[in-house]
Amino acid sequence: MLIWVACAAFCNSQAKKKNLNVGLWTILGLFFGLFAVVGVSVASAKP
Repeated sequence: MLIWVACAAFCNSQAKKKNLNVGLWTILGLFFGLFAVVGVSVASAKP
């Protein structure tokens, strides 16, 4: 469970940096864990 929370926090911070939908990526990180971390890591930044 701690890993899911850590993944959600990482997705949240990366989404903020890349100007993505923060709420969506946080929830994805919470439910999908490492898969969402990989997804947000390879997502391109919005202008």
